[in-house]
Amino acid sequence: MTAKPSLKRNAIANFLGSALPMIVSLVTVPLYLGHIGAARYGVLAIVWMLQGYFGYFDLGLSAATSNRIAQLSEASPAERESVMWTALLMNAAFGVLGGLILYSVGHLLFAQFHIAPEINAEVSAAMPWIACAVPLATVTAVFTGALAGREQFGALNAAQFAGMLIFQIAPLVAAILLKPELQYVIPAAIIGSAVSLLILVVVVYRVFPLTLTAGPDRRCIKPLFSYGAWVTVSNLIFPLLDSIDRLVIGRVLGAQAVTWYQVPLTLAVRARIVPGVFSRTLFPRLSAIDTEDAVALSISATRGLTILMTPPIVFGIFLMHPFLIVWLGSGFAASSRSVGEALLIGVWINAIAHIPGTHLAAVRRPDLVAAFHAAQLVPYIVALWLALQYFGLVGAALVFSLRYVFETALLFWAARLGVGVTRFLFTPGLLVVAAFVATVLFPWPSTAGSLSWILLTSASLVWALHADPGWRARVLHALSSRLPYRWRRA
Repeated sequence: MTAKPSLKRNAIANFLGSALPMIVSLVTVPLYLGHIGAARYGVLAIVWMLQGYFGYFDLGLSAATSNRIAQLSEASPAERESVMWTALLMNAAFGVLGGLILYSVGHLLFAQFHIAPEINAEVSAAMPWIACAVPLATVTAVFTGALAGREQFGALNAAQFAGMLIFQIAPLVAAILLKPELQYVIPAAIIGSAVSLLILVVVVYRVFPLTLTAGPDRRCIKPLFSYGAWVTVSNLIFPLLDSIDRLVIGRVLGAQAVTWYQVPLTLAVRARIVPGVFSRTLFPRLSAIDTEDAVALSISATRGLTILMTPPIVFGIFLMHPFLIVWLGSGFAASSRSVGEALLIGVWINAIAHIPGTHLAAVRRPDLVAAFHAAQLVPYIVALWLALQYFGLVGAALVFSLRYVFETALLFWAARLGVGVTRFLFTPGLLVVAAFVATVLFPWPSTAGSLSWILLTSASLVWALHADPGWRARVLHALSSRLPYRWRRA
């Protein structure tokens, strides 16, 4: 049996791979605004958004590749290579098709954004380059899935970070050395994507590794495509589920209300980076092991993720309102009162849902995840509309959280994890809800609110220490090591 990479090491690599690009964007966004201006940067953001949407021409094959290669962890290199080359050819074909469609309809799409005529002319000149971004993205996704399936997350994240730096810096260099116009900036970005792909190819060749002993196999097409099709259904529905609340709010309460909801939502969903790391790390491991071990690992991961998420979420619920006051002023904070706090409940529940969702995808049941997403759409829209009518933005935020309650329950039931974790989740769930109720009953600033903040945050930390004996032992050892020697002897 081949030794598996450390899950802890993989998680650290995935966390750094998610966090470092955020830091880079904090540096590069002001530079872009300074060199190409807000209008051109807005159009560049639209280009990247369209690139993301047309990346769905991947049709779930990157996830299917990762899943199948993980299942073949003990097979011959030739079997794994056949899967990768088959997925690569399929994704290259789908990517070319997507690029041709984008090139054909791109002018119509950009016409919907009321772009200034001179900037629109720059976009038109760069349209062939924009279309090339689609096959680049779909081909890159297969190599990413191949490395993920082999649990080579250190090499994968290093290659992705290097590629991301090139992708971010190349357009800036073009704007500074040539002209700050999109017919130069966009091609530089696409060339940066191509260089990023080359880096990834080299890493795959060395780390996967590629022996070049096998080619595409038509027998791989059906299982890859059937798995990827369900992933695509989820990928298409979930973004709609994730954004429909703002569309309904804008329709019922107007555009200003969307801002009061969007800002705390943006803050709240930053916490998703942690469950995202768990999912990315666990997926290939769960794919490679048998059902009984996968259930045990998923239950253990659920416990660990809950312990990790609960204290920060409880603290964050109390922090949301004072932070908005300091950041955007008391007027904005009053308009968003209790919205962010209610959204954080949903973020906590959704974090836990990542584990059973990943479990189902790993054991080749992405169809259940897709079905649960599809079943939610209409009831969610109706519930949002009713909640906005009677309870305003707070009602919408609570419906956001309730949707995740039902989704999480369904996922745990389908993954057969409920018996192992239901009782465990009761106490942290109670702490999170109690924190929200306390912020409603005792608005900031108030003595009762401050005391509730201290008591409930402390209670969540005590619960976390009690729930994880290993963590408790490490904390006690760290504290005792700082005591005078004679006290430790006593």
